Amino acid sequence: MQGEISRFFLFLVALIFFSVLFGHLRSINQEYLYADSSVSKEESFLERKTFPSQVLSFVKGILTFQSGKTASGESVWKHISSRVLPTLHLAIFSVGWGSFLAIAIALIVSKNEESVSRRAFLFLSNLILSTPVFVVAVVLLLIFFVQLEWFPPGGYENGNTMYVILPGIALGSRVWARIYQFALSLAEIELKSPYSKVLRARGYSKNRILWNHVLLKILPLLAVLILLDFSSLLSGAMIVEEIFFFPGIGKSMYYAIQTMDAELLSALLFYSGLTFYLFSRISLRFQENLTGKESLS
Repeated sequence: MQGEISRFFLFLVALIFFSVLFGHLRSINQEYLYADSSVSKEESFLERKTFPSQVLSFVKGILTFQSGKTASGESVWKHISSRVLPTLHLAIFSVGWGSFLAIAIALIVSKNEESVSRRAFLFLSNLILSTPVFVVAVVLLLIFFVQLEWFPPGGYENGNTMYVILPGIALGSRVWARIYQFALSLAEIELKSPYSKVLRARGYSKNRILWNHVLLKILPLLAVLILLDFSSLLSGAMIVEEIFFFPGIGKSMYYAIQTMDAELLSALLFYSGLTFYLFSRISLRFQENLTGKESLS
């Protein structure tokens, strides 16, 4: 426990340092931008703050929940908190359908190694992983909005899943492809294991072995991958959110980079890094507990 706390503290210090550093570098770029545009009079945004003072101000903002302002004058943490719910909705939808469908299809097609469906889904997963996600997003827009007019092209309404279907399919397709390949590989290994052969010798059907035994054996590792995918999406997906003008963390990150908003960029980097770290540690502990229980049984 003490080691985990010290590891988290060191990560937090490094995260704060690099978050403020990148924001500081972006603010320097902003000063050069205004200098190149021949702005002669002194403006408030040109007031130079030293890097140590920015770090102290950032830490104080975290501890007191009194952050700085964005370029538009909005509170930084208020802005981020307003983007968390849409991002969470999108992440749950994307990871939910992608992982569930991937595991189900992988177990079904693993019963026959020479089946056409197995090769077809494997080809499809490789195709998705080799295709940029923005291409998938544009194709979905052209088919389901321009041609069929089934779903809205973008935006978001609280609790309305219609607005997360297209970006959720674009992001979830990559989740599906990754989880499907891992689940298929793990299921085939487990089916060839001595444990499965003993169950077959006892008269267990292949379906029973797959759904009652193999699934429970491969879930710990798959759960880690699913949690990592979830934390990645919860940290924002800039390209997809920008294409669908979805008001999530990724779009805010794109806006902060584009407008050279140092305060917002530093806070978003801190949020994304902390989110990914916490979920990665949770997933690791989850895997260790499950594998530990399996070894005891």
